[in-house]
Amino acid sequence: MNAIGDLLTQLEGADPDSAPFFVRQLLQQEELAELQGADALRAARALAIFAGPQQLPIAGELAGRAHQAGVPGSGSLFAECADKVSLMSGRPQRFGTVILEHHGDLIMAPLDGVADDEARRSFGLPSLREMQLNVSEQNKLLAKSRYEELGLPQGKPFCRIWSDPSADEVRRGLEQFPNGAWSEGNDLTLACRSEASGIIPGPVFELPMWNVHEDDGTKTDLWCVQIRLDRLDEAVFGYGFWPLDLNGMPIGGRGPVDNRYRGKLAPEELPSHEDNALEGSLSTHEFASAALRENRRIKVYLPPQHSQHSQLPVVYATDGNMIEPYIRRIDAAITAGFIGPLLIIAPHAAPMDHTGNERALEYLPGFDDQRFDRHQRFFVDEISQWAEENFSASTDREFRAVFGCSDGGGHALATGSMHRHRYGHCIAFSTGMPPSEQMQWEPEGAPFVHLCAGTLEQGFHQATEAWAAWLHFHSSPHHFTERVCGHDLIQWIEEFPRSIARAWGSPQDS
Repeated sequence: MNAIGDLLTQLEGADPDSAPFFVRQLLQQEELAELQGADALRAARALAIFAGPQQLPIAGELAGRAHQAGVPGSGSLFAECADKVSLMSGRPQRFGTVILEHHGDLIMAPLDGVADDEARRSFGLPSLREMQLNVSEQNKLLAKSRYEELGLPQGKPFCRIWSDPSADEVRRGLEQFPNGAWSEGNDLTLACRSEASGIIPGPVFELPMWNVHEDDGTKTDLWCVQIRLDRLDEAVFGYGFWPLDLNGMPIGGRGPVDNRYRGKLAPEELPSHEDNALEGSLSTHEFASAALRENRRIKVYLPPQHSQHSQLPVVYATDGNMIEPYIRRIDAAITAGFIGPLLIIAPHAAPMDHTGNERALEYLPGFDDQRFDRHQRFFVDEISQWAEENFSASTDREFRAVFGCSDGGGHALATGSMHRHRYGHCIAFSTGMPPSEQMQWEPEGAPFVHLCAGTLEQGFHQATEAWAAWLHFHSSPHHFTERVCGHDLIQWIEEFPRSIARAWGSPQDS
């Protein structure tokens, strides 16, 4: 036991460079498994601080043994080790001791809801509410500091700030801006009224809103978050105010996105038609696919005065089950003469089921080769022939395009690359799949690639921007539009008609 005691004493005074040596020595001691009481806590602390995450189970076991012996401080260390092990195993934490960083905010990692406050107290921890309030107060201090500093943290497109608005200021803001969004320079305020225990503004800025108190400290029904955003005047994004449960999770999952913010320098809003007021037509067809070995629904948009005898440009789109918002803009753009008549053929995506994300398996190469290849035969061969025979879709490569967003954007890029002889244009928005070093991309005969991504959608923006750089260095024809928005439907439905006008021209230009 003296050897372990000496090692622990050396570890407690060790610097980061020498600590790993003493940790290895400690782990080799057979007596480590027999430690009890205060010595067990000392060893647990040393391993929790200096050893790697793979030693956390040992540290937790030692801390638990010390806690059973009534050693002060050991229960909280056991809880911390247990929470970290859970998170590393892909499970929520139990006690709430692990705090993570999210967009510059401190956030409590997800909880499993098993431990109550009595259990927390038994391990020497504060109540969950006290822990949450502590995190919130730390975030307020950080946000106030950022507000005073001006500008943004390096490399961050946005951050939380806090001017500490009064309840009367927020009320006046809501009176002037009933949708709950107003700005000054690059500083955005989102506010709402709610009796919920917490509110989050989704889906772009998922930062918990703070309750705004009266001057005497009385709680109100006012909730507010303030965000500093680079190029806010150019921003367009949807938002909704989603109530949270006591664990800080949206009640019933993500809520509706009923509101929209548009900066004064943002791209002009394009006209839209209602579903029941289309000039053209949108219909759903049941298609028996030999390649997929199942029936798959396909949405078909036909422009006004469509004729069976005149071939029209055609867009083959992914996610037909979510195509209606795009059709509203396309129909309005055709009616306004912004783009010419065209067809849209949009098969539905495979559903999410107990086996996982079937949509991604069909859309993206590299996950399930057989599933991907079957979908390629369906998408490239079967529905093209069907559309040409039944709706006079163009057989001319230059008047065929493949289109998709998110994973659908990855599908469009893969399909456009693999079948370049069939598609003159590839419209790929917010792909999360960067170009592969193994991909053979020859600029000669490649489709024109129309890219779009938002500065606030993190990995999707990075992957799409990587495609723009890749195509640039390959001298392959492309166009990249960067918008100030998140992984948001609004940018895709607005850029889709613009991409079509770029591809096939606008009657307004003739």
